Amino acid sequence: MTKQKYSNNYLDIIEKYKSFHSKGAKKLSPSQTFAGYSLVKWVANLKKIIEDNNCKSLIGYGCGKAMLYNNSITIDKIKYKNITDYWNIQNIYLYNPAVIIYSKNLTKNADGVVFADVIKHIPEEDIMIFINDIFKPANKFIVIVIATKPASKYFEDGRNIYICLKSQDEWLTVFQKFKKQYPDINQYFFFNE
Repeated sequence: MTKQKYSNNYLDIIEKYKSFHSKGAKKLSPSQTFAGYSLVKWVANLKKIIEDNNCKSLIGYGCGKAMLYNNSITIDKIKYKNITDYWNIQNIYLYNPAVIIYSKNLTKNADGVVFADVIKHIPEEDIMIFINDIFKPANKFIVIVIATKPASKYFEDGRNIYICLKSQDEWLTVFQKFKKQYPDINQYFFFNE
């Protein structure tokens, strides 16, 4: 018998997010719920990181519905086919276990892995396994966007959807442990407060 990698709590949370994606959340329609726009605030910062690391491939881990990856965007009055075009990325791989079209397990590595506003949704007991899984496919860097305050959305049982909140210092301490394990992978942090 194969040991389950993640906790039952994690698997339950994924099911709850599948429901959010298919039914919506609170006053949001399904198409508006976790659409994948949380990167908007960081696109210019990410472009610089991508350029500084000579990045040609990227994994969008926890990409929501990947709206920025699938729709045109305008930045500084210039229209781009999508965020990948703006970043000048040749290969993009999208993953989100709660969205059917992006739920296929990743089998490729990429120069960078971006996970924006994802880690706060992971149960505490699964954090270390989850972070390790983020590092594994990264060849050059990871970008982590982390919220440190509760969300405005709640599960039906009343729990806030941000189930793993820590301070900036606490998160940096957690990731420092992985710097030792993955010394050649650059880590970039942005905090939503």
